[in-house]
Amino acid sequence: MNIFLKGALIVYVYADGALWKGLILAFGFFSISFFLALLNGQQMLNAYHVGVKIRTTLISAIYRKALKMASTAKKDTTVGEIVNLMAVDAHRFFEMSPYILMGITAPMVMGLALFFLWTVLGVSAFSGLAVLLAMFPISGIIASRMQTLQYKQMSVKDERVKSISEILAGIKVIKFYAWELSFQQSIGETREQELSYLRGAAVLNAGTEFIWTLTPFLVSFVSFTTYVMLGNVLMAETAFVSIVLFNILRLPMTMRKF
Repeated sequence: MNIFLKGALIVYVYADGALWKGLILAFGFFSISFFLALLNGQQMLNAYHVGVKIRTTLISAIYRKALKMASTAKKDTTVGEIVNLMAVDAHRFFEMSPYILMGITAPMVMGLALFFLWTVLGVSAFSGLAVLLAMFPISGIIASRMQTLQYKQMSVKDERVKSISEILAGIKVIKFYAWELSFQQSIGETREQELSYLRGAAVLNAGTEFIWTLTPFLVSFVSFTTYVMLGNVLMAETAFVSIVLFNILRLPMTMRKF
């Protein structure tokens, strides 16, 4: 509804209609936007509450299990792995919680967006959709590479945390034999390797963000070009409404990290 009110406002401005019509459209646009903002805010608040509870429960369970495990059972698990489970992996569930409902409603949102695009642009909408679908596998490949780098980085981080724990446990012996520089160099090399993986992940993440920032322009350009080449006249309300619909369609498809 908010999308078509925006189109109606654009038509009203170009047509220079009666003042009371403009006031009704403006009030309706503001009211719906305000109501949607309240609903979205409440949804995000509840989702984060659930995420905090899930994270707290997982951290408590991992910590309780680590305290009750026998020494023989811990031989295959390092201190770094336990710390990462509590500090990183459990936090993933907190980050994922706001997107659970979006993942459930994504098919319905995409279906409605496609239907409205069909009503606005006709067959031209599918050319823009083709560009959007073509960008998605590229982003998926980059995301897969990012997961590989993250796995390697977490392995190196486990090794670094384990080394630091062992150094702190035997700090008296290390100080006695003046081995500080040797152990400092060893930890520094491990940290540098970890930073190299983080830099690679940052570059890939920047590439993904660049692709999905460029995508709306490409989608709009291809769709509007096809629309005009089919003999239609591109009006302002058609362009703006289509751009909003394409952005709505793009959001569920970018949920690749979760």
